[in-house]
Amino acid sequence: MDGNTTGPISQGVRSRIRAEVLALEAREQGKPTDAAILIVCDLVRIRPGVQAAFRTHVAAHLPGFDSRKLFLAATHTHCAPVTDQKEYDDYGDAMQPKEYVSFLFGRLTEAVVKAWKGRQPGTFAWGLGHAVVAQGRRTVYDDGSAVMYGKTSRADFSHLEGSVDHVVDALFFLDADKNMKAAVLAVPASSQSEGGRQIDADYWHWVREGVRQRHGQGVVVLGFIAPSGNHIPRAILRKTAEDRMLKLKGVSRSREIGDRIAETVDGVWRVAVNDLRSDVNFLHHVECFDLPGRVVTEDEYLAAKKRHDELVVKKKLVGGDYWEKRRFAKTLARYEAQKSADPVFIVEMHVIRLGDVVIATNPFELYPEYGARIQGRSIAGQTVLLSFSSPLECGGYLATRDAEKAGGYSALVESCPVGHEGGQIFVERTVGAIRKVFAKE
Repeated sequence: MDGNTTGPISQGVRSRIRAEVLALEAREQGKPTDAAILIVCDLVRIRPGVQAAFRTHVAAHLPGFDSRKLFLAATHTHCAPVTDQKEYDDYGDAMQPKEYVSFLFGRLTEAVVKAWKGRQPGTFAWGLGHAVVAQGRRTVYDDGSAVMYGKTSRADFSHLEGSVDHVVDALFFLDADKNMKAAVLAVPASSQSEGGRQIDADYWHWVREGVRQRHGQGVVVLGFIAPSGNHIPRAILRKTAEDRMLKLKGVSRSREIGDRIAETVDGVWRVAVNDLRSDVNFLHHVECFDLPGRVVTEDEYLAAKKRHDELVVKKKLVGGDYWEKRRFAKTLARYEAQKSADPVFIVEMHVIRLGDVVIATNPFELYPEYGARIQGRSIAGQTVLLSFSSPLECGGYLATRDAEKAGGYSALVESCPVGHEGGQIFVERTVGAIRKVFAKE
């Protein structure tokens, strides 16, 4: 299973992992003007090369469709298969990543073709609600340092880093009979409420179950992750009290969160259907651009080299040693590469206008402060931001300047291919692209 330092072999299935697909097309006087295919998968992330390979794979099944208008996203569950053969050193007798990718492409192709061929005229509704899902997961201490999942019981504990957003964005797509056919949801919390050694879609499983119980088993529920790089849908504060309440209710944390979101979505639905739209401006803008990569400093290089060399001479790599060695090796390679050329990170960004609403993607585990900057400056009536989406490279975390100063996992150079300077440039590019799609009436 992907996302852990050890790559554990799964020990059964807690809930089914899924790919949910939405195909959209705009027409004027019977002629198509633009389109989009959105795919979200219960995976830790879309590994480099996977999206490009899938576009090539599926192209033959979508004649006339511009494959650039298709993108993949991940829910960031840590209880799903690996899609990069090099991620870990040994997979035992488990399904190999290259075998899984082949299986994945087959299943995705079936779903994409079904969605595209099944297009029908429909209507659109949208809104937002609120559900408490996440807490900050980086504990900050009196000296200004930060530790992911650090102890809050320490005498020098100061606070949890950053603010927490409880919004649930909900976009609904209805058929001719005004029934819900699909819902695009964005929640600022990755699918990590449980963990463990079983295949699991985490809280999104229960969101889908809740929506489908209310609106029909055929409803497509696309669950995206909004910017929440330093958040986690677990109890960091009040853990004992939170766990007691779950025990009294007789539910898992993922079930509690999923039910909470599904209830919120239903509340949004009941209001949003009072304003249905069938004729909206639809524009799907795709652009690629370079961001400056985060520079590896001399001190960071020396620290990475020391730890890497210790692992190289170790007689036997155990636990997360292989993962850690590979991580430090990448950092050393970045340091050598930046001697001959400034580091860059290539971004593919999708900005989709649906009437007063805009959807904007990013490939990172993006800190919420960047999302707030985009939200605050967006000219759209509602701005829906999707992380872990359409990556060309491994996005990793994109931490803030304050987080970089505080240190700790998710803010170290090993975790972040792009630094806070690149983060602000990304904000500017996103805000600019949103303005572009609203300038084209």
